[in-house]
Amino acid sequence: MKNKQGQLSRYLELAFNQARELVSIKDSQLRFLTCNWSFADFFGMDAPEKVEGLHSSDIMPALTAEEDVRTDKLTMQNGSTLKAILSFNEGDNKARVFSCLKVPLIELDLPIGVFCIMRDITNEEDQMEEYRNREAVNSAIIRNAPVGISVRDSVGNLLSYNKAWQRIWGNSDENIKVDMNKKRTELQLDDSDSYLSGFKDRLVGVYSSGGEFFVPEIKTDKKRDGLEVWVSQHFYAIMNPDNTVQRVVVLTVDISDQVYSRKALKTTQQNYKKLSETIPVGVFRSEIRENGLILSMNPAFKRMFVIAGSKNDQNVRISDILANQEEEANIINLLQQKGRIDDREIILRKFDGSTFWASFTMSTLTEAAVSIAEGVVTDITGRMNAFKQLQKTIDGVVLAMSRLVDMKDPYTAGHQKRVADLACAIGEELGMKSHMIDGLKIAGILHDIGKMAVPTEILTKPGAITRSEMLLLREHAEDGYDILKSIDFPWPVADIVLQHHERIDGSGYPLGIKGPEIRLEAKILAVADVVEAMATMRPYRASLGLHEALQTITAGAGIYFDRQVVEACMRLFMEKNYQLSEEDSLSFNNSINLSTDSSVPLT
Repeated sequence: MKNKQGQLSRYLELAFNQARELVSIKDSQLRFLTCNWSFADFFGMDAPEKVEGLHSSDIMPALTAEEDVRTDKLTMQNGSTLKAILSFNEGDNKARVFSCLKVPLIELDLPIGVFCIMRDITNEEDQMEEYRNREAVNSAIIRNAPVGISVRDSVGNLLSYNKAWQRIWGNSDENIKVDMNKKRTELQLDDSDSYLSGFKDRLVGVYSSGGEFFVPEIKTDKKRDGLEVWVSQHFYAIMNPDNTVQRVVVLTVDISDQVYSRKALKTTQQNYKKLSETIPVGVFRSEIRENGLILSMNPAFKRMFVIAGSKNDQNVRISDILANQEEEANIINLLQQKGRIDDREIILRKFDGSTFWASFTMSTLTEAAVSIAEGVVTDITGRMNAFKQLQKTIDGVVLAMSRLVDMKDPYTAGHQKRVADLACAIGEELGMKSHMIDGLKIAGILHDIGKMAVPTEILTKPGAITRSEMLLLREHAEDGYDILKSIDFPWPVADIVLQHHERIDGSGYPLGIKGPEIRLEAKILAVADVVEAMATMRPYRASLGLHEALQTITAGAGIYFDRQVVEACMRLFMEKNYQLSEEDSLSFNNSINLSTDSSVPLT
């Protein structure tokens, strides 16, 4: 018996000293009685005996020793085993972390000391910290995910959820609390799950046997803003090691907006199709490429181009409907560069060989996988004919009005027409748009219409005119404005006529306005008016000649006249051989009294 006890004692001593854990024993005063070799080595002692009689503060850092003593006292006070964590700083921001199991030593129901086993968990603590950080990140992602996430047990009890789930279902905190406190003992679909009644067998299978189940689109029993809430849901099970269901995760996505948008789009497409089939305007889709096919066309388009019965509508190309084949390249370039063509007036060809004027609008379809454009064609032949007739009428009225001035002042007959022609040539040289040039032409022809209010004897007076007569003559610009302002021209004709005697430096009349305040058309008329007036004969003087006229506008460039307008006028005469008609530039040698003010010729 003694031999067995001795052998057991020797084994315990070997286990005590050879253990890798740090083992120590303290007395009731919390002084070390003994320790094993691992403990002695860690604290830098030559032998376990060196620890005898020492306190924790003798071998440990102050804070660590304080925690060691505190937990020792709790162990003795409670008389029960206690776990503690002790940390030892090794420098360079590194620490050794130990998990301590402290066991009270009891004798006759009194604590007589503490038995402590310290296990190095430094690596484990690092792993746990990494795990905690990862869990924190995952929790944050789940909590703030835009997708509703809920977790239930194998009988459907709600265990956890995120904000999106609560928002989708419109559940208050109080309702969720009631739901989580209501424990199910078996899986069953309640009122909140009734929308899934058609999938009961599949759901029961996930909760009872595992696997997953996806519902791409389903209408719930919930409503938001008076409309049903639509969701997609993905159920998948998390299994236990014994292959039983531990948890079921449910991903819920609110797809209400997509559902209603799709329905609205479908309705729009149906309405569009119905509209395109009934409206009298031609609607089509075509490829954006040379010789591209027209992929679809509405009935009005077929009627417009006489396609039915004359050509298979599956083989119609853009080039087939263009009267001018060169237009195809222009159309393709505009669509590729700008993505659309707006109200282009163009001549198109029908399949019976006839042509017609059309308003042609196209725009690219950005959602298409290939280059496709949608177009609208409107027959504007009647409008164009009416416009041409209206244009003829306007031209006739304008010409008639200008002839009234010629009849009153026969000595300057044709002046307004010549000024208009020169002004339009200058406008083209400056690159003005054709629409603006049309307005400039009308204003040029009518720029002296105000002279109808000037007495004939002043207009035809052969000698120098008096100052009072000059002031009366200068009123023709305002008189012309008053005559024209009530006519609804598509151009600012009245304003141009009012300003055609203004000068860049403000020395003109009747308003005395300066450079940027004067319309471009009026600046052009000012130059054309002076050139024509000086190059032709007047009652009060002979022609001064074209050379003198060009010198005058050149000298006044930037002072009286717009510099760019003067340069354009000079190019016409000096480089492009522009000429006034012969009768306009006759010079007279008869002795005639000249105006004393030749710097600003009377016109």
